[in-house]
Amino acid sequence: MPKIFMQQRFDASPERVFEALTDHVAFGRLLGEDIRLEKQGVPAPNGLGAVRAIHARGLTIREEVVGWEASRAMDYRVVGGAPLQNHLGEIRFVPDGSGVRVDYRIRFDWPWYLGGALVGGVLARSLERQIASGIARLASTLRS
Repeated sequence: MPKIFMQQRFDASPERVFEALTDHVAFGRLLGEDIRLEKQGVPAPNGLGAVRAIHARGLTIREEVVGWEASRAMDYRVVGGAPLQNHLGEIRFVPDGSGVRVDYRIRFDWPWYLGGALVGGVLARSLERQIASGIARLASTLRS
């Protein structure tokens, strides 16, 4: 099972960082990907039950927000468009002095018939580089 773990410290309030990282469309721009909100969640628009469509590399991958705790946590899972299995993304916002530390975890299984752990590992490293780079850019610009 490929696993990704990233941490990033922000010099901004947990509320501000949570709002920025859970805005699906803006997060897509940050990553250089076309992410569109297909279904609003609770609270609207990005909360629990929201479905976002990621249009990348000729695919449309759909993710659903399955956990939401304002200013503290968001969880999501892939619900269509990719052969990922047992996918779960977890983002935690941990107060850290005058700022916040973001702990971002993703885990998934990649099917054996598509290269199994080898291909899944390559995909995990690519996702980690892209997401970590986008979050670092956000941290450098987002201030309290």
